[in-house]
Amino acid sequence: MTVFLFVLALSAGLLLMAKGGDIFVDAAAKTARLLRVPPLLIGATIVSVGTTLPELLTSLTAMVRGVTSSSPEQLQAFTDVAVGNAVGSMVCNIGLIAAAGMLLCPYRAGGKAFAAKGLFLLALCAILPLFASSDGISRAEGIALLLFFLLFLAINIAEARRKPPLPQSDAPAGETLSAKARVFLALSLIFGAVFVAAGAIFTVESVSALCSRLGVPQRILSVTVVALGTSLPELVTAIVSARKGEGELSLGNILGANALNGTLILGLSACVAGGLALDDVTRRYTLFFALALTALLIFPVLLFRRTSRLQGLALAALYAAAMYFSCS
Repeated sequence: MTVFLFVLALSAGLLLMAKGGDIFVDAAAKTARLLRVPPLLIGATIVSVGTTLPELLTSLTAMVRGVTSSSPEQLQAFTDVAVGNAVGSMVCNIGLIAAAGMLLCPYRAGGKAFAAKGLFLLALCAILPLFASSDGISRAEGIALLLFFLLFLAINIAEARRKPPLPQSDAPAGETLSAKARVFLALSLIFGAVFVAAGAIFTVESVSALCSRLGVPQRILSVTVVALGTSLPELVTAIVSARKGEGELSLGNILGANALNGTLILGLSACVAGGLALDDVTRRYTLFFALALTALLIFPVLLFRRTSRLQGLALAALYAAAMYFSCS
């Protein structure tokens, strides 16, 4: 295959994941409402996890390919894809996507919900370099990250309980679905999941092939192109929210996505592989840039209760520095 075809396959994979994730989350939320699942659980679990499906499936697919490969070099290469995607998405979400929203239209933010999620994310970003200091993240540390994920869900549920209940117009009491509607809902769930899984496979395989053809380390393509591609839902949300004057919505989405990248995705990847061996660049630079970007996002908002174009510019500059060192 030519480089053009590999790029086409990568683009198709990212598109499949983005569209499949939307279909799956919508269908799963609808199913949960029909099954009388409390709305706060839908928001805290299905929607939160569903928005990170592209990153999750990409990293897990890479780890499965690495574990089943025949050489340690292949395992490390696919580990670089999994970790580069997760950590790169954390950096991209703040340094590019949150910054873009602030530059387009600064907005008021803060409050108890932001403080709880923001400080959780800050603590997580401080812990990750400690876990990685011994050349990688062990399976035990992966389990610890999954426990942090459960804690994050608990924070989401507690926040939802503080909010006034919204009318459930989509699923009034006693609502039933016709047989045709049930089939459509089931097919939406199946095809949404299949699209995400197929997109993840396309993405991982095309990244591996492109890196081999171009002689580029898999970490570089993963922390840049793949991380940006799997963060497209957050990017769209940021732009739309900024235009509608609801930038805080996008900010909450970014905090949630980064928390899940650092807990669920890295934790599951470490458990699947029996540990993640991190490369020097990730340990020495990328994880610390993720921490610095998170601090630069959280503290000014807690202090001033709003974002600013200056903050967005500083985040973008730090993101550019992160990409320079991560790709060196």
